[in-house]
Amino acid sequence: MRKALLLLFAGLATTAGQPAALAQGSSALDPASAAPWRLGRALQTPPWFEVRGSLQARYESLDRRLRVGEAGENHGLFTRMLFEMTLRDTYLAVTTELMDARVSGEPDDATTTTGQVNTAELLQGYVAANFSDAFAPGDQLRVQFGRHTMDVGPRRLVARNVFRNTVNAFTGLNAQWRSAGGVTARAFYVLPINRLPGNGDIGALRDGDVRFDDEDPEVRFGGLVVEAPGGALGGTIAGQVFGLHEGDSSDRATRDRRLTTIGARWHRSPQSERIHWEFESNYQFGTSRSSTASTTDLDHEASMHHLSLGYTFPGSAELRVEGLFDYVTGDNDPGDENNQRFDTLFGVPRQDFGPTGLFREVSRANLISPGIRLNFRPAERWAVMAMFRANFLESDRDAWTTTGIQDPTGSSGDHIGDLSEIRFRYDLIPETSRLEFGVAYHSAGSFARNASTGASGRDALFGYVQTTIWF
Repeated sequence: MRKALLLLFAGLATTAGQPAALAQGSSALDPASAAPWRLGRALQTPPWFEVRGSLQARYESLDRRLRVGEAGENHGLFTRMLFEMTLRDTYLAVTTELMDARVSGEPDDATTTTGQVNTAELLQGYVAANFSDAFAPGDQLRVQFGRHTMDVGPRRLVARNVFRNTVNAFTGLNAQWRSAGGVTARAFYVLPINRLPGNGDIGALRDGDVRFDDEDPEVRFGGLVVEAPGGALGGTIAGQVFGLHEGDSSDRATRDRRLTTIGARWHRSPQSERIHWEFESNYQFGTSRSSTASTTDLDHEASMHHLSLGYTFPGSAELRVEGLFDYVTGDNDPGDENNQRFDTLFGVPRQDFGPTGLFREVSRANLISPGIRLNFRPAERWAVMAMFRANFLESDRDAWTTTGIQDPTGSSGDHIGDLSEIRFRYDLIPETSRLEFGVAYHSAGSFARNASTGASGRDALFGYVQTTIWF
C-alpha cells in the first residue's frame, strides 16, 4: 500500500503540469487573458442575483486504523457539492446554500459518520441586513438571522470545516461590526445543527438517505469576540468569550456541557522579511460529564495555549519557517469528580495537527505538541507545506482522545507518536480548479505501543488526492 501511494503521488507530480500546457493553447482557459469562469457570469445573472458553488472529490487511504476496536486499512472516495444563491438589495440579502456530501468505496467494516456524509442538506438559509455609519462615521454593521456557518478568529474553537467532508452549521442571530479604524466585533447566539441520520445509523448514511438536519433547543451556544489592530510591536490583539449550555432532550443524549471559555490572542500576520507570531490562550470552566451515558456532573476546569513564531524570507519562493507549540490540558484523574480535559467546542484541528478525515491523529485535547512547519512556492501555481510534530499526552492517565485508547494507571508513558506531513497544491486553472495531494505518517510512540493492542499501536501511513472546482 505504501509503495502504491508513493508511485501514485510521483505520477501526479509528473503529470500535474499538463493541464497548464493545455490551457496555454486555449484563450478561453488562460487566466492571463480572461477572468475565472463563473456560473453567474455565464448565465448573465443580474447584479441583484448571485450564484456560486464548488465541487470537490478526494480519495483517502489509510494503511492502518488508529481507533480502539478497529483494525486493518481504510479508504474511500469523498465527494462534496456546495451551491449558493443570494438575492441582494441595497441593505438586505437572502442567502441559501445547499450541500451534498457523500462517501463511496469504503470497506464493509468501516465506521461511516456524519463527519463524512450529509446528503441533500440546507447548509445555510438566512437573511442579512448591512448598514453603514451604524454607530459611528465609516463603520459597517452586518446582522444575519437563520441557519449559517461561522469562521471565528483562528478557527480553533468555531469554524466552517474545509478538509472534513461535512460542515458545522448553526441557527440563530449573528452580528458583525467593523469600525473605520479596523476594530472588529462579533456577537452571536445560536443553536448548533445536528446532522442526520445520526452516527448510529451507518446503513442510512452509506445509502445516502435524505433526512433533514435539525436543531435541539436544549443546546445553545453564544459568543463575543473583539479584535483591534495597533497592539504591542505592531500586532493585533483580541479577546473572546464563548458559552455552551447543553441538556438532554427526549430523543438525544448529551454530555450536559455547561462551559464558559474565555480567551485572548495576540498575533502578527506573515509578511516578507519580517517576524510573525501568534499567541492564544483560553481558560475553560463549568460542568461536564464523561460521556453521554453518564449522569454525574463533573467540575470542569481546563485550558488551551498555542504559540507559533516564524519568519518569511524574501524572494519568489515566499519561504516561511515557523516553530509551533501547543499545550492543551487533559484529565488528571479519570476517577475523581473533576474534568480537566479541554473541550474544543466547534473548532477544527486541521491547520495545526495535520489531516482529519480517515486519519485525524490528534485533536486539541490532552496534548503537548512542539513542532515546525515550512511553507513555500517552488514554482508558479505550486504551493508546498511540510510539517513535523511530536505529540505527547498532557495527562498520561487520560485518553488519546481521537482513538479512545487510555491507560488509567498512567504506566504506559505519554508519547503518542510523531507526525510527519507534506502537502502539495497545484492550481490547474487559477481561481477555478486546484489539485491537492499529501502524505502523513504517524510514527507510534511509547504510549501508542504500550497502552493499545492490535493495529492501533503501530505506525500508520495516510495519503490523499483531491480535486476542487469553483464555479
